[in-house]
Amino acid sequence: NNSDDDTRNTVEAFKRNSGLPIEYLLEKNQGKSYALNAGIKAAEGDILAFTDDDCMVDNSWLATVVREFQSDPSLSVVGGRVELYDKRDYPVSIRTFRDRIRLTSPAQLFSLIIGCNMAVRRTIFEQVGDFDVRFGPGTAIVVDDVDFIFRAFKRGLKIVYVPNVLLYHNHGRRTDEQVRALNRSYVIGRGGFYCKHILSGDWDVLKMAYWEIRSLIKSL
Repeated sequence: NNSDDDTRNTVEAFKRNSGLPIEYLLEKNQGKSYALNAGIKAAEGDILAFTDDDCMVDNSWLATVVREFQSDPSLSVVGGRVELYDKRDYPVSIRTFRDRIRLTSPAQLFSLIIGCNMAVRRTIFEQVGDFDVRFGPGTAIVVDDVDFIFRAFKRGLKIVYVPNVLLYHNHGRRTDEQVRALNRSYVIGRGGFYCKHILSGDWDVLKMAYWEIRSLIKSL
């Protein structure tokens, strides 16, 4: 978002050539969560699907998402499988489980669903709220997806990982330093998530933070 490059022209050219009903939006506030919220506000569909700019979706991605929501009216959030696009990249920022898994515990938050492959029933945003603009790429705390999923989980909503909802992550990280930087950002993200929800009095998150800190101290 807030780009000053050739994004608009690229999108408009694709729109003309594809014949698809694509709309280009410019969100001036810097940060992915601002952009996601602008997209949510502008969208008109009953199902909102999210991916990232470094992902390539499977040919049946949208059809599979729609089929999942149509077959289960109680379903609120769907996450999917994320495989490496280029095998030369480090196996990070992926989700490769081959089983269908329902999110039933906060302990699954950081390992099950990733924001680059997620779809949400539109009405859920009325219950859960938008993405927290203090989090996400463009800020120092990259945990926007986990925070949103946790808020949906706390409301008792049905959240399921579906392996057939498939895309490929072309993240390009091939050096140890790139992976260390990514892991640092994840640690900072978890810290921000813990702070937000512990300060709001959430005991589930307090227990998660306790066990992670205890494990770190033990390893040291």
